[in-house]
Amino acid sequence: MANVDHFDPSEMETEELIPSNETPESAYRPDTIGDPEGSEERDKQVAIVLPDFFYRRYKLDDAGNPTFNEVVVSQIMEVFDAKYGTEQPHGDDKAEKYYNKQVDQVVDGFSQLLEVDPQTTGINALQLTTRTWAEFASVAFEYKDSISTIAEDKEIPDWLIDREDKMVQLGRKARMLTAFLSKMDDKFGLKDTEIQRFRVQQEIERRLQRLAEWNYNQHADKSGAVTSKTITNQTASAMFDNA
Repeated sequence: MANVDHFDPSEMETEELIPSNETPESAYRPDTIGDPEGSEERDKQVAIVLPDFFYRRYKLDDAGNPTFNEVVVSQIMEVFDAKYGTEQPHGDDKAEKYYNKQVDQVVDGFSQLLEVDPQTTGINALQLTTRTWAEFASVAFEYKDSISTIAEDKEIPDWLIDREDKMVQLGRKARMLTAFLSKMDDKFGLKDTEIQRFRVQQEIERRLQRLAEWNYNQHADKSGAVTSKTITNQTASAMFDNA
């Protein structure tokens, strides 16, 4: 009775262990000593070919995925630092009065939304203003960077003229929203309505990430547009300063 629970492993049925005819990939180790040249050749990865413009704004990470370039982010933030807090330039008194009227209209429109949950309305307004400043700084940087690649005696292509107009309008919109926040400051019930620099940078990085992925997938080179309007490099530089 003492040996009732005892068993002999040799009495169990087992399958014969036969080595496989093929070596699984997980078990493979390159012979870097016996075949160094072959190992190096097999270890090479297929090169990813992208247009030159891609690397001016973006980069590939260690895994080969498109992502934003930290250097470009820093350069865009320099534009933000230079532009944020500046007054909206006006051509004349009429333009200034119209601008101030539009700011008041934005204030009146948002005031109608404060009866219920003013904090959420304030947060949405802050997010809109933050994204607009990020977009303005980004477009202004891209405009100036693109201008730098064009010879001073050459005309500016149409696509860059359109970019110039967008830059000017975004600058106006960003300053208008900032002025609106200043007037609505204590009505949202928030601790403050200051634009946070690090949040602007986060929006810039998100924007560049989206563009990096899109350009990577499209392999699009949109340069070479033919101009029909005469604007020189020097004129464009003045437009950037006044934006």
